[in-house]
Amino acid sequence: MAFIKTIADQATLNFTGRVNLLDKNSGKYLGKVSLLDGDLVYSSYKGKTGKPSLYHVVIDDLEHDNLSFVVEPEIITMSEAIFEISYEDFVKDSQNVYQAYISSKKFRPPAHLRLLIDPDFIPRGPNISFWEYEVLTVISDFNKVSDIFEESPLLEYQTCNSLVSLRKKGAIRVLA
Repeated sequence: MAFIKTIADQATLNFTGRVNLLDKNSGKYLGKVSLLDGDLVYSSYKGKTGKPSLYHVVIDDLEHDNLSFVVEPEIITMSEAIFEISYEDFVKDSQNVYQAYISSKKFRPPAHLRLLIDPDFIPRGPNISFWEYEVLTVISDFNKVSDIFEESPLLEYQTCNSLVSLRKKGAIRVLA
């Protein structure tokens, strides 16, 4: 909740600058969120960028409380922006993403399992969604569930829902 409060304080002041995201214990730099006149315009976190990284910060902050935040005034221009979202829309979207995350948590496979793409699925399988395609591309490089969630460009609930859907479609097999 500290992250949302930090953003609220800055949005109220029409702040332009960045909020550095640090590991609370080690002080290690994990990313940043840039604001331009109080609107969020850029986010990077743990090697990911864009809106998904913004919601990863929200979930990590709410679930683990392992982040600290340092606000720095900085000149930010629209040419640096990769999205633009108001504080109000950010809060609304964060609530929706967090609710979806909570709902999908019970379907998350154990981290130690290994998954394999069924080679017969590609020519015979039904159409797949964009999220499912993204997960399949990750599985082609990383087959351990913990690695899939770590490397996926999607939000955690999107990855989880895609894994469940792909399993139902017969696209992936579970290895012990």
